[in-house]
Amino acid sequence: MLIFNTTFLVSDKVHGAWLKWVHEQHIPFMLETASFSKPQVAKILTNEEQEGTSFSVQFHVQDMETLHIWNGKYGAVFQEQFSTQFGSEALFFTTILELISNS
Repeated sequence: MLIFNTTFLVSDKVHGAWLKWVHEQHIPFMLETASFSKPQVAKILTNEEQEGTSFSVQFHVQDMETLHIWNGKYGAVFQEQFSTQFGSEALFFTTILELISNS
């Protein structure tokens, strides 16, 4: 089992719109693709000074093959839609974590 993590840096200007987008569009879209489960959204706490707020959005995904198939079908579309909606007011990068245990 893998965790597909996307870290977002969201400017204060679009904070409310971004949160609404995550809950009303992003999470439903990701779940509808049938590749992801168990969504969670977390605010990243830091002592570092930054412009905006950082968030982590995570989903469980079965394996790398499923993730590669999803990325081939939806990755570019997601990036384009996100860029169109938020421009430079919200940035993101992804990481993949391997779940070792649930305890």
